[in-house]
Amino acid sequence: MIADQAGLRRESIYRYHFDNMEDIIEKIHFLIDKDIDDEITKFMIGTNTNIVKFVSHTLLPLLYARKDWIKVLCETNVDPNWLNFLQEKYVPVVESYLDKIGKKEIFSNAYLANILLKEFLSILSTWLTDDSPEPVSLFQKKFLYLLSLSPADMANVKMPKRKTNR
Repeated sequence: MIADQAGLRRESIYRYHFDNMEDIIEKIHFLIDKDIDDEITKFMIGTNTNIVKFVSHTLLPLLYARKDWIKVLCETNVDPNWLNFLQEKYVPVVESYLDKIGKKEIFSNAYLANILLKEFLSILSTWLTDDSPEPVSLFQKKFLYLLSLSPADMANVKMPKRKTNR
């Protein structure tokens, strides 16, 4: 599957490019994550303090551009540690963000960071693993809307009635 995505024969990948599957997975992580990591670094040292808008406006387009790779990682057993990789890498970032904005709750910022990241990942992976994910311009509003709801709201939410044209 990875060879197909790269446009190479499986034998060529091992013979000329990588020593083992772990090297391939590491390279895929790097290819997916490089621009995202750069943008997160800029966000964390900048003065913008709205992580939800940052994810919506900056990260969604980058993730959408890599949707094929993300779909493979989320829906196959090519990399069973994909979600663990994301958790280990980004929970400290989200926790640092919460510390930076002075977030203090009855839960620790580490606990809240885990919940927030899992919420982001759940929404994003559901979107990007769809057979035909909506373009970013259409999904951004839905992403923001979903994040504004609690799980209890989602279970009980009534969608506004659509206006009919007559």
